[in-house]
Amino acid sequence: MAPQHFDCLSFILIAYLFTGLVFGFSNLSMQPFMSWSVAGALMMGLLALAALIWRSLSIDQPILQMHLLTNRRFSGHVLMLFLTQLCSLGFAFLLPNYVQLVNGNSALLAGLLVMPAGIAGALMSPVGGRLMDQKGARLPVLVGEAIMLVVIAIFAVISPQMSNWMLMFVYIFYMAGMGMSMGCVMTSALKLVGRDDQTQGNAILNTVQRFTGSMGTSLVAMIVAQSQGKGGALTVTTAFGTQHAFFLLVCLAVLLLVTAFVSVPKEERN
Repeated sequence: MAPQHFDCLSFILIAYLFTGLVFGFSNLSMQPFMSWSVAGALMMGLLALAALIWRSLSIDQPILQMHLLTNRRFSGHVLMLFLTQLCSLGFAFLLPNYVQLVNGNSALLAGLLVMPAGIAGALMSPVGGRLMDQKGARLPVLVGEAIMLVVIAIFAVISPQMSNWMLMFVYIFYMAGMGMSMGCVMTSALKLVGRDDQTQGNAILNTVQRFTGSMGTSLVAMIVAQSQGKGGALTVTTAFGTQHAFFLLVCLAVLLLVTAFVSVPKEERN
């Protein structure tokens, strides 16, 4: 076996990629888009991404095997993971924010209200795994993501009038749907690339998963902050800003479900 070579240039490009995109998205809610701290940082990250893709396709031992993304089903699964994380982390930001600023409760109560949903997600993960073993990944992924879409749509329509108990109850269903589908998405994605490339496939999935955190919270925080900046009572502007952010998440959840329908095979590949 040939000795492995660590590509320093790819490592530097990854550093610039994450620094630019994370810094740019983190400043979305605080700085004008056409500023060096937002548009400039995002441009730096995108240029680093383009250079990283070129570098990965032109050397024998890249840090990330970008050629795996030429597999349309695998790239669809990467997009599904990206959208799931985007919706879920945006949701996780909006809910405690709403409980505190709109319903006027403490941070402790906000944490207690979202805790049952986390438990539901953990309990539904093995259920999704068992369904995948019996029926394939398509059933738990589509069912779980359909539940996520319905719940986000409910929040988008009635969030300005939701009590704490209703928030907790509906969020439980969201996390149950995510718990059912998330692990199946990652497992199905790795099956699509084959045994020899599973390590690289897992690296790509984990890279996308880590990056999405800052992006999801920054996008919804920007929408809420813009609503709050228009003036008026904080509870009212936060409620409407939260509702507008949920409408964005509805669009992302629709795209997520469509991508799952196209990308998750009906029959598992051996």
